[in-house]
Amino acid sequence: MVFEMKVHWRTAAALVLAGSVVVGCDRPVEPAAPPPPEPAAPSAAPSPTLDRAAILAAVDAAASDTAAGVARAGPEPLVGRTFSLRVAFGCFGPQTAPSGEPATRDGTPRWAASADGRTIRLTLSPVDWTDGDVSGPAPEGFETLSGVWINQPWMRSEACPAWSVREAEAPAVPLPARVAALVMGRPTGASRVGRSGDQTFTHVVRAEGEEPVARPAQGYRLVLEGRFVGWADERVIRCRVISPERPPACAVGAAVDRIAFEDGATGAVLSEWRPG
Repeated sequence: MVFEMKVHWRTAAALVLAGSVVVGCDRPVEPAAPPPPEPAAPSAAPSPTLDRAAILAAVDAAASDTAAGVARAGPEPLVGRTFSLRVAFGCFGPQTAPSGEPATRDGTPRWAASADGRTIRLTLSPVDWTDGDVSGPAPEGFETLSGVWINQPWMRSEACPAWSVREAEAPAVPLPARVAALVMGRPTGASRVGRSGDQTFTHVVRAEGEEPVARPAQGYRLVLEGRFVGWADERVIRCRVISPERPPACAVGAAVDRIAFEDGATGAVLSEWRPG
């Protein structure tokens, strides 16, 4: 009797062990947790505001298309984009307008010192292009058009050049014609209050103490900020071929919200206007 109980106990134990093995084999294997996803690489989104280099790159592309007789299809990507354009001027000394009047409306920023050396006057008078500009006849829909030349459009830097050319070393060749400008338009019927193209912008740097006013070490900078606007054909940049031996002349449509003069060496704002 005792022997039978031992047999039954061993049999039961074997059955329990076998059952546990079977259960273990039937249990589904859970898959390993997937690794966390790799963080997505940040996309190189375009800068929301175009600077001098980006503006001139767009002008170069438009000039190339015009020279080749190619018309780009699709919407104009520049319409409504904001910009901040800097134009260095007076890098090699004072400037006077061709007529001798510093406030001549020719769309070129200048500086000139007074006869006694006590003041330096900075001026900008946009040129009147209501009847047409370098890119052709005036487009429809604008009461006035005023322009500012983009000097040295082949140079992307916002600062004065690090070189200088003495007149004795300059070759006797004709100076290249200006081929790039920013054009500020006032639509027909728009308010005349505060429009940037209808006024002359002036700032006077005065001497401190008895010494003459210090000449700028790296000239000055004109700052133009605003947004691009399209012409009647919705294009922002209009170009015209004047000669096959010269680059096309281009005009960039803009609504200017801020105009400023900066010190070329420090970047300090000397004066600013918000005519828009």
